[in-house]
Amino acid sequence: MGENGKNFSYLDILASIGYARHIGGKVATDRIIEKADIKSDSNVLDIGCGQGRTSCRLASELGCSVTGIDLMPRMVEQSQALARKSGLNEKVKFMQGDARKLPFEDDSFDTVIAESVTIFVEDVNKALSEYYRVAKPDGIVCDNEVCITRASQEQLKDDMHDLEAIFTAFSSKTDRGVLMFEDWEEIYEGRFPSVNATHYIADPQAEMEAKKAEGGIGAFTSMVKAMWLYATNPEAKEIIDTTRQMYKYIGHFGYGLFVARK
Repeated sequence: MGENGKNFSYLDILASIGYARHIGGKVATDRIIEKADIKSDSNVLDIGCGQGRTSCRLASELGCSVTGIDLMPRMVEQSQALARKSGLNEKVKFMQGDARKLPFEDDSFDTVIAESVTIFVEDVNKALSEYYRVAKPDGIVCDNEVCITRASQEQLKDDMHDLEAIFTAFSSKTDRGVLMFEDWEEIYEGRFPSVNATHYIADPQAEMEAKKAEGGIGAFTSMVKAMWLYATNPEAKEIIDTTRQMYKYIGHFGYGLFVARK
């Protein structure tokens, strides 16, 4: 059973091993920061903050104030621990929250960030409505989401059953089914007056090297926990085995970066 009382999910795996990394890794986060126009006096919302790495990085490097929310209580606890360890309690705060019902007033944030989060939300339109609502007038929403393009969908049409299984294993089959890059772009364009969308192909080898470079006892501990989970939890094993099939489609799998201005 997962943390939220449902079947064990990919998100439960991340919470259990104490490691949350979105596709694209640090490079994808760098691209968001480049586009987000965050200043030292900015008020930033990090939706689906995971363990708080991006939230703490923004506060540390840019001096802005950051609020991170996550649906998983364990992620919130880990984020709070990182903020304390980093001496950022005055700049960063974390709380439990749902992207479909953000606990904030209208027009609260200069920048809203979601890193591979919206794809886990069943009602995508509701989530985007909330992102729009809490962003200030002329505020920016930056969102990167795992996807393939419609061109890849056509090339891989005989493999769509396997591709849908991969997305489902990632807990990322929305109420609109599996969304292609162009679908995401159209959804954003239906909500925001200005949208810039770019699709990037994932480089698993580069991401693996970056993960190794992080090193440290934390990365080693997470690896050991993942191996234990794989050996002892049949649901986790099935999820991991299915998501690994993504590597069959190198050159197609990647992420869309959507930069929308209110």
